[in-house]
Amino acid sequence: MSYTETEQLELSQQLVLECDLLDHRFAALKKSLVKPENKQKVTESYERLVKILRKEVDHIHKHGAALVPEIDFADVQKNGGNLPDDFTKLVHERGCLILRNVVSEEQAVSWETSLKDYTQRHPGVGGHPHHRPAAWNVFWTKAQMEMRTHPRVLEAMRCVSRLWHVSDPTIPIDLDSQVIYPDRIRIRYPSNDPGQFPLDPHMDSGAIERWEDEENRKNYEAIFEGNWQDWDAWSADHRVKAQSDLYRTGTACSVWRSLQGWLSLSNTQTGEGTLRVLPSLKLSMAYIMLRPLFHTGEYNDSLPTFPGATPGQTQFFPTVEGHPDLDIKRAIVGIPPVRPGDYVFWHCDLVHGVDPTNPGLVDSSVSYNACNPLTPYNIESLLTTREAFQKGDVPIDFTRSHGTWEREYDHEDCGAKVENILTKVGLQAMGLERLDTEEEGLTQGQKEVREMANRKLGL
Repeated sequence: MSYTETEQLELSQQLVLECDLLDHRFAALKKSLVKPENKQKVTESYERLVKILRKEVDHIHKHGAALVPEIDFADVQKNGGNLPDDFTKLVHERGCLILRNVVSEEQAVSWETSLKDYTQRHPGVGGHPHHRPAAWNVFWTKAQMEMRTHPRVLEAMRCVSRLWHVSDPTIPIDLDSQVIYPDRIRIRYPSNDPGQFPLDPHMDSGAIERWEDEENRKNYEAIFEGNWQDWDAWSADHRVKAQSDLYRTGTACSVWRSLQGWLSLSNTQTGEGTLRVLPSLKLSMAYIMLRPLFHTGEYNDSLPTFPGATPGQTQFFPTVEGHPDLDIKRAIVGIPPVRPGDYVFWHCDLVHGVDPTNPGLVDSSVSYNACNPLTPYNIESLLTTREAFQKGDVPIDFTRSHGTWEREYDHEDCGAKVENILTKVGLQAMGLERLDTEEEGLTQGQKEVREMANRKLGL
């Protein structure tokens, strides 16, 4: 059922803030978010949240890039491959981190040189923007294969994956095993053109799905009970089965990326065509999740409105009008300078964007390489990834946007070859070698999901 024009006009007149009206069923969805007995508690929690958030935004605006936690990878290795407890606590709060010197600068620069050489020899692979790409449609170059399967890169991914946890050891997830997700590269040449790489502050992994999908919504239960301060952003209990693409758009990410990430291949200063983040995970997400109930100025669960969320889109976009207390222009900050070999990660619920331009003197180059733990959902993705690798073809998530650009399998130097996989763990992450189901210390859930992977992959 949809609203008539008269009803839409009447409802629009009630709105204090500009916001699209969705189908009527979203009003029913909104009403189901909070139980009647929790309404007062949620209202009070939201009022408290807004006050704290405003102070937090002032704090972020004042301290900027210094709020992004960073640590040298050598210190992690000295700590048994684990992030120190105090550092972990800080990352849990901020939702992002930089691991310094994961690979040597020499190695990272060599990879960048190789990637630039490939795109210069094969400009027909294309990218965005079309006339002069900054994001290239390459997935299987030798450099990318080496990066994804490099022992220190995989060790870094395992280390940050442990930022997550489950309350039940029988849940089928293995945070110690990775699934390769072949993504693109970004080489942003110096330019003052804001159209070079336009990407406003957003969250990936769905738009309306965080509210609409029942399993996804369970991730935020504490928020809808009026206990946002107790919300655990790092619990994977309900992430395993959550749906982030209910509308099957063909443009969504087919894996659950617990942490998005990229490996730096260049020396890039803050603001030089690089990542921007909102380094306050709990406060920002609590506000975003509750905002549909309060965007008219008071608690209102009768309207089919979810500011920033459009059904069928795969990204959520907070706005100045829809999320005024988030103060997005002041709360988003550029990350600290990065060097070749640094690895940047951010939580799947963290608001992030990129600089509109690269005013620097050199290219801002990265290779996207997210953290994707072994789950039933990610195993299904791995099946298609392995097939694309074996063909040297475009991964399934990028086929729709690839169009008529050249395919890498047409090139003699296509890197989709087993010999470019550097490690046994890399072979396992590509679905080419069995996972060890008898490893000492495995939880029931780890053992189950490894057995599932071996079975589905025919290993």
